[in-house]
Amino acid sequence: MLTATEPGVSSLSGEAGHRPANRKCLFFMLGWALLALSFFLPAPEGMPHQAMLTLGVMSVAVVWWVTEAMPVPVTAMMLPVLLHAVGIIDLNKSMSQAFGDSFVPFLIGVLALSVAFTRSGLGKRVTYLLLSLSGTCVKPVLAIYMGVSFIASMFLSDVAVVAMMLPISVGLLRSANVKPGESNFGRGLMMTIMLGSTLGGIATPSGVTANIITMSFLTKNAGIHVSFLDWVLLGTPIAVAITAVAYFLILKMFKPEMKELPFGKERIREELREMGRWSSAEVTTMVVFVLGAGLWLSGDWNKLPISLVSLIILGLLSVPRLGAFESWSPIEKGIEWGALLLVVGGFTLGMAAKESGLATWVAQSALGPMAELPLWLQPFAVTVLVAIDSLGFSSFGASAAVNAPFVIAYAQQHNFPVLALAMASGFAASTHFILVTESPSFVLPYAYGYFSFKDLFKIGSILTVLSAVIIAAGLVLFGMPEGQVTAKPVPAHAVSAAQHH
Repeated sequence: MLTATEPGVSSLSGEAGHRPANRKCLFFMLGWALLALSFFLPAPEGMPHQAMLTLGVMSVAVVWWVTEAMPVPVTAMMLPVLLHAVGIIDLNKSMSQAFGDSFVPFLIGVLALSVAFTRSGLGKRVTYLLLSLSGTCVKPVLAIYMGVSFIASMFLSDVAVVAMMLPISVGLLRSANVKPGESNFGRGLMMTIMLGSTLGGIATPSGVTANIITMSFLTKNAGIHVSFLDWVLLGTPIAVAITAVAYFLILKMFKPEMKELPFGKERIREELREMGRWSSAEVTTMVVFVLGAGLWLSGDWNKLPISLVSLIILGLLSVPRLGAFESWSPIEKGIEWGALLLVVGGFTLGMAAKESGLATWVAQSALGPMAELPLWLQPFAVTVLVAIDSLGFSSFGASAAVNAPFVIAYAQQHNFPVLALAMASGFAASTHFILVTESPSFVLPYAYGYFSFKDLFKIGSILTVLSAVIIAAGLVLFGMPEGQVTAKPVPAHAVSAAQHH
């Protein structure tokens, strides 16, 4: 993993880590104050008291997530505690349903595969092999970097792909004598890996935690099962279209000052020669990756749950003398456990919003006026709404956890296609590119100083709006899928009644 102590890296990470303690303490106390207010303020008309308390806990989560008063994963794990304390969901129930969710082992397998790609060296080798085909013309080089990032992030986490691509990208820029902050080629190359790694993630369930959270809420709150292939068929064309637009914007807004790199393919071939022959860990990781992707995509035919495939992946990557993991230690150190805890916390928050009646109230009252728009404009309205309220989040998963339950309830209340609007919400959670602080996959490239806050804002604000248009147009062209209900979700009032008894 790259650190801010390397040459050429800005001090962003250091600054973020040394924020005044009194400022964090202020936001920490603000969260508690908002929770306290939820006990004493009168609830809006039609909102149950339990929903008001849930809104108070959600306010705590949003304030602490946005300001990072506490680490994001820690805040996520405090949510079940707070919901238990205010009497919304029993801690044992929330923990059993959140940690027991089938999407948790699915995410573990995905994260383990990301670690294996980096640890075995396979990610670096594949990238160099593909770059050896690009030549020295700058535009194809940018396209190759963006394409590699996009494809890798379809099955690996966006942060893992960015971390994998950064050393190669920075090495290329330094070899070309490109100085941070002074080169459009430097800006463009960093933008390609950053945006490619993000946009590829929306194409598959395994690409980003926002997708996993959205799929889980579709199952829990609407009884709609979305297979891996279902998501791919809907998400990939949309992701490819947005990526093509992003590549065009990069070339137009940051026109490279050079047409050819000042060195040939020999540099890349030299790197490959230094890597030597394929190791057994690389071969195993490649075989497991292909096998896992094939089983995920063919889930409708092989009937294997995606979580089972993930656990098979984890087992195969740990085969003695062949796998990328010779012990538990590299898995423990390499997996982004924070992402896993965020998913668990997000599940709990969504359960509380549904069971307390908050999601129903928001759908009827706060989002009610939006229902006046024609059906074909609904995906666009949802996408823009989610993109705007996601600006303060530092995680795509947190954005999905807050928005998905409300959008699903809104679609159910107004008889709109649930799957279409839920997927619009899930896509939008990962397609806001205005602030560097919106994702760790933005912060890492930014830390090297090749582009500025202003650079990202300039291209990101345009791309965010165009992404909303493409997402909405794609879902309309796909016929606004409603999704097949496979299990009828338990109504909130029935749950409440059962709890009282």
